[in-house]
Amino acid sequence: MKPLGLRLWVLATCFSVALTACGGSSTRSASGTRPAPTTTSRPSTSIPTSTTVVKTTVPTTTLPSTTVVPSDTAIGVYGNCTNPSVEPAEIVLACADYGALLQGLHWTSWTAAGATAVGTLVYNDCVPDCANGEHHSTPGTTVTLSVPVHGAGGSLVWSQVQENPEPPGYETGPYHGGPQPLPTQPD
Repeated sequence: MKPLGLRLWVLATCFSVALTACGGSSTRSASGTRPAPTTTSRPSTSIPTSTTVVKTTVPTTTLPSTTVVPSDTAIGVYGNCTNPSVEPAEIVLACADYGALLQGLHWTSWTAAGATAVGTLVYNDCVPDCANGEHHSTPGTTVTLSVPVHGAGGSLVWSQVQENPEPPGYETGPYHGGPQPLPTQPD
C-alpha cells in the first residue's frame, strides 16, 4: 500500500471503531429499515447549575532584608602616611615619593574582617627611572584592606592592601601579585 492509501485505510478503520463504540450502526434490518434504538438508563448525576468560584490568595513574598554590617571604626589605615583614619578618600602606597596611591575611594565595607573600596590606582612606571617615569591611572580598581595589627600607640590599623587589577609588573614584583604591606606607624 502506498502511504496515502495506508493513511486512508487507518482513518476509515478508526472511524468505524469509533462509530461502533458510540452505539451507531450502519446495519439495516431485513425490511431495509434501521432497528429501533435501544435506551439504556444511566444513574442520575447531578450537574451543578451554578458555578462556584474559588478565590486563592497567594501570599506575597517578602525579600530578606539586607543585613547591614556596621563599620568597625576601631581599625584605621595610614592613608596619608602620618595619621590613621577610617574610610579615607586616598591611600598613599609609596610614602617616600608618592609613586603609587589609591584615589577617589568609595568604600563598600569596613568591618573587623576587612575593608573594601573601589577607586583609581595611580602609579609611576619608573621607566627609565622613578624620577623620570610616567604616571598611569587604573580607574575601577578594587581595593581590599586586611590583617589588622596593633600599630603605633596600640591602635588597630590595617597592615595589608590588595589591588585588583594590579598594574603591570606587580605579579613579578617583590610581592608576586599578593597583598603588599601598608604602613603601621607614622612615616
